Amino acid sequence: MALPLAVSIATLPLVLVDGTLLKGCGLDRERGIVFRIPAELSAVLPEKNDCTPQAVAEAMQFLTDGWFCDVATSYNGKCTLIAAALTIIERSLLPDRPVFWVTAGRRGGGKTTTLIMLLMAVTGIRPAAAAWSPNEEERRKALLAYLLEALPALIWDNIPHGARIGCPHIERSCTTAFYSDRKLGVSETIATSAATIHLFTGNNVGPQRDLASRSLQTRLEVDRADPENRNFHHPDPVGWTEAHRGRILRALYTVLLGNPLFKRQGTPAQTRFKTWWSLVGQAVEHAARAHKQCVDSSKMIARVECPPALVSFKKLFLAQEDEDDASADLADALIILADKWPHDAPFRATDVAAAINTTGDWATDTAREHAAVLREFLFPKMPANQSVTAKATTKRLKSHLGEPVARNGETFILKATPDTHEKTLNFRVRRFKCDDDTA
Repeated sequence: MALPLAVSIATLPLVLVDGTLLKGCGLDRERGIVFRIPAELSAVLPEKNDCTPQAVAEAMQFLTDGWFCDVATSYNGKCTLIAAALTIIERSLLPDRPVFWVTAGRRGGGKTTTLIMLLMAVTGIRPAAAAWSPNEEERRKALLAYLLEALPALIWDNIPHGARIGCPHIERSCTTAFYSDRKLGVSETIATSAATIHLFTGNNVGPQRDLASRSLQTRLEVDRADPENRNFHHPDPVGWTEAHRGRILRALYTVLLGNPLFKRQGTPAQTRFKTWWSLVGQAVEHAARAHKQCVDSSKMIARVECPPALVSFKKLFLAQEDEDDASADLADALIILADKWPHDAPFRATDVAAAINTTGDWATDTAREHAAVLREFLFPKMPANQSVTAKATTKRLKSHLGEPVARNGETFILKATPDTHEKTLNFRVRRFKCDDDTA
């Protein structure tokens, strides 16, 4: 008889997609999770029937206006932090999971303190940070080592000011249940759970390329040069978190168990992380709505900030992609091509190369501006006075086929069809209105 496989250890109960609270002690053979939950937690956590909309609103009020009252971010930013805490709790059930960022414009805004508060509340342990290496191979080795330790979350720190991060190993680890790689020093491939949640922090840093579509960001905004000396409701936010950990956990589980999706099985997921949205994203969105309804009906007063009309993680993911420089540059280029060849009109690489090479004094200002944008996007390292060829342009255009980007309520996609007579490609830019909920 084969021995059971254990892939994770849970020190907090898990909420399943049907609303069941999974707890106890020992191995859950179906999921490979070993439960080691302190008995005293039973007195702290709520019952599912007690998680009414009013209770959920009160929990959200406590989390945003009580726990995170000193975090200088928007209501959406606080919802993202709450979602990060719930993601760490539910990580063992998630086949894929987002990456979370806490950023600011300068030091002293409270980035590290915010993440310490978050992890102290969920795990009860003050976290350590991992240094971000500029060397991809070093990151690969470090990532496997951290995942083998089964850390609940990993804070990536020491990121250079203003850096844009894209890492294939991080991207792969957050879109799979198991991560495999070669063991250091031997010819052996090992696999481990990829449930560790990645948390990034830095000044004006952010994700790029594929990591942007997997990321949610909380931006801290302060209005003074010495933000660490501003007035605080809790002079010691970390100490306050530790002292009120039981109440924070109760509020977090109230949000989880109050998820209305439990009663509406089959509701389409709103993000690429489908299980995550069903368990976490939808729960936080519902809690924000319940909070606003109670504030609007004067059942409670928003002490710090009034909740917005809608919190949508679908839109927050899309907004993060819009901030990605690579996506923005692609959008700029496709808009120029769509304007030059409108209504799905075909064009060839020779036409684009000619447009890029239009730089003489005889050219109009608009033509030179468009040439500069296309050249910067397709040939960023090529000198401005060097002509581009049709062959090179074809290769660069082909690398962006079927890569939709959104701008000002419209979506742009580069398509190509073969021209059998000329043995070349006819390119087109499809341009259409976004759906109302994604614009």
